[in-house]
Amino acid sequence: MTLRVLDTAVKILDADNKNAADALFNDLGREVVDLSRRFGMLSLENVRIDRGARMKVTKDGGGEDWFSDCDSGARLRLRIALVIALLRVGAAYGVSTHPGLVMIDSPKAEEVQDLDATVLFRELAAVAEEQGIQVVITTRDYDLVHTVLDAKHTIEADENEPLW
Repeated sequence: MTLRVLDTAVKILDADNKNAADALFNDLGREVVDLSRRFGMLSLENVRIDRGARMKVTKDGGGEDWFSDCDSGARLRLRIALVIALLRVGAAYGVSTHPGLVMIDSPKAEEVQDLDATVLFRELAAVAEEQGIQVVITTRDYDLVHTVLDAKHTIEADENEPLW
């Protein structure tokens, strides 16, 4: 009798776990799509992330493609959108375990246009404020940095000089 009760409890817990994970991953995918569109991926329709940390992407009404099949600019936008989405959705679900530091090296090197980069930088600044984390972004685009951030939130070298 005890084994049947335990077996039933395991089945109920597994179903609850699956339902909770499905809801979390659906919210995560929606947030990644919203952010990625704001970062310039206007044709993005759907992102599906599974428990194995694999991402499938649907664009332009086409079939699903793996993240690795996307071009480098799309992969960068999706990566940054995913990090922000993980922070926000994780906090909303009370499962956030982020160490508090995000580092991004030269996002404009991956074909991110100025308008997209401005939105991207603003979104990273917003999530840093929301979550109380530190975001470090390296770039040579002084104008972009000064458009988005004030002097107290930047460390920069003099032009053509090393930072440290």
